[in-house]
Amino acid sequence: MTLKFYGKKSCITCQKAKAFLEAQSVDFQEIPIEAQPPSRKILEQVIDPANVKASLNSRSAIYKEKNLGKNLPDAKTAMTLMLEDPNLIKRPLILKEDGSIYQGFDAESLAQFLDQ
Repeated sequence: MTLKFYGKKSCITCQKAKAFLEAQSVDFQEIPIEAQPPSRKILEQVIDPANVKASLNSRSAIYKEKNLGKNLPDAKTAMTLMLEDPNLIKRPLILKEDGSIYQGFDAESLAQFLDQ
């Protein structure tokens, strides 16, 4: 199984997730999220309309600039903003060949994702 790993080299969470995957001997293709952002189709699968905030990177400049913590966008608006500025996407974004997607990093939940 080879995963697609959308991340950013300077992202500490991405570095931790990569180290975890490497320790588990998981093959993955690293994709720079800024240069090659995930498609609209992928974002449609990721963004939960009932919990848009979970897919947003609260540390990004656009999140702070637009005060998205208090002015939470709907799923459609969030997707448009993410497509315009991939730094708004919570990282990493990890895709399996079967189309299932994992976002962020928590060792226990990522291990469960890999075992599914």
